[in-house]
Amino acid sequence: MVVRLALLLTLVSASSLHAQPSSEPASEYAVKAAYIYNFAKFVEWPSTVLEKQGEFVIGMLGDDPFGNVLEHALEDKMVGTYPITVRRYSSLEEAREAQILYVPSSREQDLPMLHAGLRGDAVLTVADTPGFAERGVMINFFITREDKVRFEANLEEAENSGLRLSSQLLKLATIVKPQL
Repeated sequence: MVVRLALLLTLVSASSLHAQPSSEPASEYAVKAAYIYNFAKFVEWPSTVLEKQGEFVIGMLGDDPFGNVLEHALEDKMVGTYPITVRRYSSLEEAREAQILYVPSSREQDLPMLHAGLRGDAVLTVADTPGFAERGVMINFFITREDKVRFEANLEEAENSGLRLSSQLLKLATIVKPQL
């Protein structure tokens, strides 16, 4: 667990979008992809969810701003003993199989249906749109004034879905309350 925490802290300290002058700047979505991988390791899902499926699914609902960055970042990665698979979905019904589901800003009108449809399904919802965490998304990325990628967490919604966010993860998050 200490090694995992050190890895996460290293990721956070390197999450600036502006790198040192001698190196290339990090892509915003490459940093977010690394965070998503760490979310997979620092969130506890009910054991039956992964056992039944045999893989760990990260899904994109609708528009995908990651392009091939997510697949590249997660290539050959595992969550425990489960291989990670990235899938793209056009409907919420299809997306219910995911353990992590990225919700783009283009699906804002679907948030109430998404919230109601996934409640209790142990699907960690992730977005990067202002206000989405207060509206039921469990983890929402934002960019600081210093151009660093950070995240806010809706702990209540995660717990209502049977997910447990580790205390190490929560130390790095801004906690928000739902306004549903």
